[in-house]
Amino acid sequence: MDRKEFLAQLGIGSAAAMAITCLQACTKSSMGGGSSVDFTIDITSSQFSALKNAGGSVVYQGIIIAKTTSGSYLAVSSRCPHEGVTVGFSSSNNQFICNAHNSVFSSTGSRISGPANTGLTQYKTSLTGNSLRVYA
Repeated sequence: MDRKEFLAQLGIGSAAAMAITCLQACTKSSMGGGSSVDFTIDITSSQFSALKNAGGSVVYQGIIIAKTTSGSYLAVSSRCPHEGVTVGFSSSNNQFICNAHNSVFSSTGSRISGPANTGLTQYKTSLTGNSLRVYA
């Protein structure tokens, strides 16, 4: 094998390895949609202080957690399925909105409108004292 053949084979092998890595990086779990979500946060912690107020929200471990005006907690994947931009929470109508391209999602993560063609993954929440559990 001469140098030219070696470099060509090396390039093909590198391209294949890169393609596999890229495809694995785009799996559902890497977009915040995996089923292995199960964590508990202390809502009195300064990191989560926004959750003390109705309409507040925080992004933690790829999930946006929001407190509705009625006092309940919502949790959905934080990345818009259209281009991966982090969504925000609109407390006036309990909707999640991607400000980049105006995709709108319901309180359960279902797609309402916009260029996103799928919804956000919804997670369950359970409040015990000051501990909020978010899980699949």
